[in-house]
Amino acid sequence: MKLLFNVTKLLTGALFVFSGLVKLNDPSGFSIKLNEYFDVFAEDVAQRQDSVEIKVQFDFETRLQQKFILYPSDHIKKLQVEIKTDSLQGRDIDFKWGGMEGRSAHFENITALPTQIHAFVISLNDSILEKSVALDSTQQSSMEFQTTIDFDIKNLIKSPGFLTTFFKTCKLYSLYFSIFFCGLEVILGLALLLGYEIRITVITTALLIVFFTFLTGYSAYYNKVTDCGCFGDFLKLEPWTSFKKDLILSGCVIVLMLGWKHNRPVFIQTKGHWVMGGLSAITFGFGVYCYFYLPVWDFLPYKKGNDINYIMNHIPEGERATDSIQIRFVMQKGDDSVKVTTMEYADYAQKGYTFVRQDRQLIVEGYKSPIHDFAIYNMVTGENIKDQFLQSQNYQMVFIMPFLSEANTSSITEIKTLYELGKQQGWDFYALSSASLQPSKEFIKEHQLSFGLYAADQKMLMTMARYNPTLYLFKGSRVLEKYSGHNIPVFAELLALTEGIILNED
Repeated sequence: MKLLFNVTKLLTGALFVFSGLVKLNDPSGFSIKLNEYFDVFAEDVAQRQDSVEIKVQFDFETRLQQKFILYPSDHIKKLQVEIKTDSLQGRDIDFKWGGMEGRSAHFENITALPTQIHAFVISLNDSILEKSVALDSTQQSSMEFQTTIDFDIKNLIKSPGFLTTFFKTCKLYSLYFSIFFCGLEVILGLALLLGYEIRITVITTALLIVFFTFLTGYSAYYNKVTDCGCFGDFLKLEPWTSFKKDLILSGCVIVLMLGWKHNRPVFIQTKGHWVMGGLSAITFGFGVYCYFYLPVWDFLPYKKGNDINYIMNHIPEGERATDSIQIRFVMQKGDDSVKVTTMEYADYAQKGYTFVRQDRQLIVEGYKSPIHDFAIYNMVTGENIKDQFLQSQNYQMVFIMPFLSEANTSSITEIKTLYELGKQQGWDFYALSSASLQPSKEFIKEHQLSFGLYAADQKMLMTMARYNPTLYLFKGSRVLEKYSGHNIPVFAELLALTEGIILNED
């Protein structure tokens, strides 16, 4: 038992240190993963909203009767009624509820519009909200007509509940949770390796493993979060694999509990307190440093040296370019149903079988590039200019602010200088954000920027910029270097990088 205890203690401690460090190296990445869990839990514990029935009458004759689902964020819903002339004898009537497509109807031989439009919102408990719109003679004789009716439905919405609010609030502190839990994992691993306060250490380790086993088990069973983030971006684990790993760790904890009388600490108690205190300070300090100055070990697809264009288009040897799909057709004749291949379809059709549905089964999944969502959009025109960026052979600076409202703007002055000096050298410059056009205009005006902002996918930007903001220097589509907003370089440093590349090419 003594040997089993010591081996288990060393292996569990080493795994905890390794797992905690690769996550603590990228605390922003693990906080994103925690937010995924918080969103899933908030959604799963929320009270289910009722549906409502929308009824529209023209001069007390029902023209629309359809059900729509309510959502927790609903307050004011708009019912849009649009009447368009399709021909001299007919008109099309389109209904939209809350901006969603509703239903269209076509009526022949209508020479005039109705005098009254009555709209009703009928809830599950038979509460009725009613609105009426009267059409004057000018509107009745017009060829086309459109009206929007606002319904205040706040009273029909159920409160999402305490737990939903709790998990949503947790998202505000996900970065702190990330550093704390990852740091705690490293500290527990170190404590196991040193045999420090073994009872407290093992019990705390057990609680942490129970917590993570619940998360991975929940993800695996409900297929909610497809990557648990146990080893950050260093190693991706399928949910069931991660759950099995936590079950094994649970067994290791039982061994540690049964054998902790065999523990022999490396340091005496007094010295152990000082050693663990110092290691704990270093651990949390490392996590804070990696947040402000980007990961020390970069496992992300946008790391230094990677060619974005190559990664997006390269398919490793032995991988499939596309998914392998097996298609089967379900056909029926009387009470007899069969599932046939494409080749067999015609024979069964001749035998009198009719098509019921098509089943598609994934046989072999095609290769999924680590970078598959890269795109840069002109905010005004909506044009995707990613090819312009990827095909360029020029030096390109990319300044990334995933969320304008959360960006640390203390580096904006330095970025303005880099932009002007880079322009003199003929370099390209892209400032990217997930914000829409109007907030971007306000941000540009507030900070008196001489460059515009481009739009990009939020997830892509959060992957590229672990700190908000982050600056990249590209040569063509290859990453030369990237800098946290806390560590923006002077232009001479960027020039030195390019001169080094020119010397290497020579």
